Formats: sequence, C-alpha cells, structure tokens
Amino acid sequence: MRIPTVSAVICTRNRGESAVVAVESILANDHPAFELIVIDQSTDTTTATALRRFQRDRRLRYIATATKGLGIARNIGLQLAHGPLVAFTDDDCRVPANWLRVIEEEFQHEPQAAVLFCNVLPGPHDASAGFIPAYQRQQRTVVKSFLGKCRARGIGAGMAVRRDPVLAIGGFDEALGAGGKFPSAEDADIALRAIAHGWYVIETPATYVIHDGFRTWAEARELAARDWEGLGAAYIKPLKAGHWRAVVVLGYELLVPALLEPLLPLLRLRRPRGLGRLVALIRGCVRGLAHSVDRERLVYRSIAATSTVERLL
Repeated sequence: MRIPTVSAVICTRNRGESAVVAVESILANDHPAFELIVIDQSTDTTTATALRRFQRDRRLRYIATATKGLGIARNIGLQLAHGPLVAFTDDDCRVPANWLRVIEEEFQHEPQAAVLFCNVLPGPHDASAGFIPAYQRQQRTVVKSFLGKCRARGIGAGMAVRRDPVLAIGGFDEALGAGGKFPSAEDADIALRAIAHGWYVIETPATYVIHDGFRTWAEARELAARDWEGLGAAYIKPLKAGHWRAVVVLGYELLVPALLEPLLPLLRLRRPRGLGRLVALIRGCVRGLAHSVDRERLVYRSIAATSTVERLL
C-alpha cells in the first residue's frame, strides 16, 4: 500500500449498519493513495460488527474508543492520520468517487489554506415531514479575513484540513461539537481559528457530499438551539484572547441571522420566527465567558486536545 497523501476520517457513534454506506462510498474513491480511519465511540459492538466486511481492505483503519465527543473523535483521527491532508465526513453521508482527489487538488491550488469546506447536498427526503442540514455555495471562495468569514458557513459533514497547521493550533476544540460542553460548532470554530492564525479557508462547489441525516420539523428547534449556542461559545473565544478584529464575526451573527432575519416576517405582518437563535447565541457567549481559554491556541482549557490518542492506550 502506498503512503497516503490524503486521509479520510469518519467519526461515528451507535450508527450500526448505516455507517456501512459512508465507508463504502469513501473506499470507492478513485484517489491513488488514501486511507480511511473510522473513529468509533459507540457504546456497543454493532458498528464494529457491521464493518467487519471491510477487514481485508488495508486502506481501512478501525479505531474503537471509550471517549465521548465529536471534537475528541476528530482529534483522534487527525493525530492518527498518515496523510498531510485529512478529509472529514459524517457517518450518515455519501461521497462521490472523485471526492478525495478534488480535495487534494483544491489544497494544491491554495498552499496557504488550512481548512476546506465542500458542498453538502441533502439526500432524498419528504420535505413536508422534515429537513436535512445542507450547505451549498455556487462559486469557489477563499476566505482570508474575519470579514470574509461572516458569509462563509461551511459545515463539518464536508470538511478537510491541512494536518500539521491544524495540529499546531491545538486541533479541534474538544469542548465543542456533539457530546462536548458546547454541543456544536467545532467546524465553524476551526475555520475561525485558522484565520486568526493567518491561514485561509476554502469553500468550493467543485465536489460535494450527500447528507442523509434526516431531522423532523419537531427536532428543528432543538437542533437550532444547539447550533447557535455552539457558535456563541466558538466566536467569543477570540475576543477573550484579544483578537478584537474577530468581533465582526460575532457582530454579524448577532445582527443579521440571529436578529434581522427572524424579524423579516414583520414586514409582511407575520409573526417573527427564529428569535430563539439570538437567545441561544447569547447563551453560548455567556457560558463561554465563564470558561478559561488558551490564548495562543484559542481552545477552551477544560480538555487538553493533545492527550486524545493517549486515551486509547
């Protein structure tokens, strides 16, 4: 097996048989030198059993861990990766055959980029019953500043990073993401921190993932509250550390999507919708202010990111 130039990582927890689809789609990629690392935080062996069918594929590395939290799982994958580029997708996603090849090409075109987001397309679903979180950008954008980050909103279901610079800034903040102190936004956070450290962020429509993570409309409010609280916790950190120019990002979130957009229905004499975003965003900021921040790496001090692999031993 050739030394990987790209490592793909799937973080999973109690997904069982459904994780097989994500694994199959990555192993079907046409990239000539890649590996796939599955970080399994499941509380049972269902996922491990489902993935045994791939045990003869030397490109697949399966890691079972008793840790909990998406930020921790991403860091385990990041630290174990052999490739200088690490691509992440979720355990309820599918990728095209050229996914890894296009990601590598995009980074080659932009050597100062440390983070990349591709389009995330919703899979088939009944829109009357619910939705699938997605993100689509029509034009390629390279984000070089906090101001540019305001409109760059890629999501972790289709994300890749340059391994060494991201490790140098502390990896993913383990206090953020599903299962963490703050239940979301580890993806937005890594992009903001990369910019704070002088790196760029690519958003590209050149490739995509298909997301099958269906949520009912009844789940929408809880999901939104989780996401906006995470954003508040992520975006208050640079300000605590003295990166005052980052106030433009938090200010934009407070003013536009959290306040003005929910109030737009008033122009049509309708009831405002979505003001819970503002409440959750402020709650995340307030909770974040109560926690100590590593001023150099811009991560919460509550968990030491460098110890993630040691926890496997």
